[in-house]
Amino acid sequence: MSKKRLEILFGILIIAVLAASGCAPTATETAVPAEPATQAPAVEEPATQAPVAESNKILRVAYSSEIDVLNAFTSQNLCDIEFTMVEGLIMTDDHNSYVPVLAKDIPTPENGLAVVNDDGTVDMTWNLQEGVKWHDGVPFTANDVCFTWKFVTSPGSETYNSDEYMGIYDCEVVDDSTLIMHWDGIYGYYAGIFEATLPEHLFKDMTTEEIVNYEPYNRGDELVGTGPFKFAEWKSGEYIRVVRNEDYWRGPQYPAIDEIVFTFLPDTNTRLNAMLTGDYQWGQILPTQVKQVANLEGYNMNLINSNVYLHFDFSVQTEHGKQLFSDINVRKALYHAINRQAIADQLMEGTVTVANTPINPSSPYHNPDVYVYDYDPELAGQMLDDAGWVMGPNGIREKDGEPFSFYILLSAGRTDRIAIAQVIQAQMKDIGVEVTFETLEGAAATQRWRDGQWEGIVSGWFLPADPSFTSLFACGAPNNMTGLCDPELDVVMKESDSYLSFEERKPLLDQAQELLSDAALSLPIYYNVIPQLVSKKVGNFRGSGTNLGSFWNVYEWTLSE
Repeated sequence: MSKKRLEILFGILIIAVLAASGCAPTATETAVPAEPATQAPAVEEPATQAPVAESNKILRVAYSSEIDVLNAFTSQNLCDIEFTMVEGLIMTDDHNSYVPVLAKDIPTPENGLAVVNDDGTVDMTWNLQEGVKWHDGVPFTANDVCFTWKFVTSPGSETYNSDEYMGIYDCEVVDDSTLIMHWDGIYGYYAGIFEATLPEHLFKDMTTEEIVNYEPYNRGDELVGTGPFKFAEWKSGEYIRVVRNEDYWRGPQYPAIDEIVFTFLPDTNTRLNAMLTGDYQWGQILPTQVKQVANLEGYNMNLINSNVYLHFDFSVQTEHGKQLFSDINVRKALYHAINRQAIADQLMEGTVTVANTPINPSSPYHNPDVYVYDYDPELAGQMLDDAGWVMGPNGIREKDGEPFSFYILLSAGRTDRIAIAQVIQAQMKDIGVEVTFETLEGAAATQRWRDGQWEGIVSGWFLPADPSFTSLFACGAPNNMTGLCDPELDVVMKESDSYLSFEERKPLLDQAQELLSDAALSLPIYYNVIPQLVSKKVGNFRGSGTNLGSFWNVYEWTLSE
């Protein structure tokens, strides 16, 4: 693709991101990949705001999209809303560190709460906060934690990170405020699980399947947590409203806000315009929109370094996908056809950095020496020739009479992914590969993605504070929806999870990053920043770029008049 053509293409796509040019249905913002739509949707009128008493301190949030369910374990979305109501043993703070919540301390060998036995097993003692109650007044106890473990590790729990709990072979209740988790060995990511808990008294007589599908909890009517806010209302397609927990265990001074209204505004232009009206105190926008709010009176623009990286994937879980993408050299050829630097510099206006590995350069675990898929369309074409995909008379490559044509699964309403998908489509055309789009509403697209019934996708992964990507790329892992895997990589990833110290984990994670790049299982595109626009009336906001989100300390937030 010529430089001039690139300039024209990116000029068109930047306009598509910043201006309206069509319409699309509601999309889903996910903790697992959120996929693009075919075109930038039109600006919509903001959804109806929830009725509230004027005397209340009401935080109005312009939220990215309607979520799927309120069960923090089975939801495929970010759990910002859930975490206002539901708490776990731990949380991640604005320093990318784990902090205890319902636990008094996080077990470590240093504090004596994590003990490695002679046979290699590990006993971890968790001491819980006392006097904690569920929203319905029932005491929170160690039984709830062990019940949560049983659910997550049960077949069919649909928990997004269930593999990370599988090393626990028993959960022993010592007393109401003490439990011991017995691990079959050392697992480096142990401090990053149990970010939520489930109420045993609500679910104890249900099967795993019944819990997963229990609508009164999933939709909020019977949701009970231990958090600073309680469920009040979910108006489909419009908003979720939560209200102050008058009996919050941290003390009567928390929370300082009476209500939070999460209004669903999936279109990025609509969300930006809603923030510009001053009617909302919190909203997340795109990096390409930052300049438009740089001097917005009464607001702070928070550019939060994120553990999110965007990537481009292929699936081999369909027959057509196997035919096209099983050959590693074909995947590598297609990677070399994508100009990631241009996407970062031109499309995203230089606000992001090209990614070559899932781990951000700000992390001490980042390996800068992995193989880099530089933009080289000539090399890409030669590699496809060598793989037997030769140019056909209509400009599309063929092999054994089959044209090289695939579709990218799109989720409507995400203009950043929209533009990236369109760039990939244009650059694939330059090497004789046809790309089309299949656009679905957010929940339907997510389900299709989980089922592996797609061919290409632009996605975004949140990595935890303590990096591990085993659950994303290991063969058969719960979040590996591509069907691609590399047994050698599996060994190294799993070994890296079996150490606690940086000195032991670092060389293994370095090797894992190299193997991941060499295996061409996924093409990182760029490391994201999260622009969060927050009213100056909001106090104690401390944005976090981890997978557990910026509402981690919402109990401390204040709202001035």
